[in-house]
Amino acid sequence: MRRIIAFILTLAIIPNLAAQEETDTTKVGIGDRNIVTVTEDDDGTRVDINDEFVIVDDRDDTIKVKLGNKAISITEDGNKTHIEIIEREDFHKHGWRKRPKRFKGHWSGVEVGLNNLSDGNGNLAGTSEETRWLDLNTGKSWEWNLNFIQYSIPFSKKIGMVTGMGIKCNNYHFDNNNNIMKDPVTGVIVPRYPPPGISYSKSKLYTAYLTVPLLLEFQMGRDQKGFISAGVIGDLKLWSNTKIKYYENGSKQREKVRSDFNLSPLRYHLTLRAGYRFIKLYANISMVSLFKSNMGPEVYPVTVGLTLINFR
Repeated sequence: MRRIIAFILTLAIIPNLAAQEETDTTKVGIGDRNIVTVTEDDDGTRVDINDEFVIVDDRDDTIKVKLGNKAISITEDGNKTHIEIIEREDFHKHGWRKRPKRFKGHWSGVEVGLNNLSDGNGNLAGTSEETRWLDLNTGKSWEWNLNFIQYSIPFSKKIGMVTGMGIKCNNYHFDNNNNIMKDPVTGVIVPRYPPPGISYSKSKLYTAYLTVPLLLEFQMGRDQKGFISAGVIGDLKLWSNTKIKYYENGSKQREKVRSDFNLSPLRYHLTLRAGYRFIKLYANISMVSLFKSNMGPEVYPVTVGLTLINFR
């Protein structure tokens, strides 16, 4: 057992550590944070590591090892060895407090939502004559988010900031018989219509953005199962293209055009997110137009969706 204790202490000793000795207690820390506490008395030795994440208790002919929410007790009685698994609910009987639950925000995971466009006056694009060609089939205009990095900055047990990184992919399916294109003379985004007698069976704009959130989150409930957060999400454009499908003389035709389509390369959204247990919803509204100023119609993406998979 002494070898185990020596090994654990060796792992804890790294550059810039500070040690402090009291009567029968030795504390080893980095800066202001205590890493290892060794207490010796007539009954034996107790080693606490990293705020009770690991505890080794060698007293009264019994060795107790606690690792997070698991523990084991080994007692030697003559030639016999008794091994007991200690359940979490019995930790208090051995003087071990339950580890406090730390703040951990809600961002990382896989999300899906429905897209639409607003004309800036609170109306959906397509309701006015000027933006009729931007009317979307919302049921087919999906957003997919892969939020793969998350950092939580706690202010308290239930309040903190959340940031990270993700990738956002948006499909805008046009409901009318048109797509979009750059005007060959002015370079401004205008509708693209098919030749006479042709009807598009599929017509959409696809965009992909790198996202970075900054959220203020409040958590609720005894186990922090509920939450509400609000903030901004910044977007950096990665790529974009259009796709159309149609039939001509009985033959299926497909066209895919890769271009920047005058899309705003940088934009930010206001976001409101809330959830309880496995149900997590969000709503985003962009404060920057989908297209660059004076290079396309002034319309703003709006999205509502939910979290399918959470990586917390």
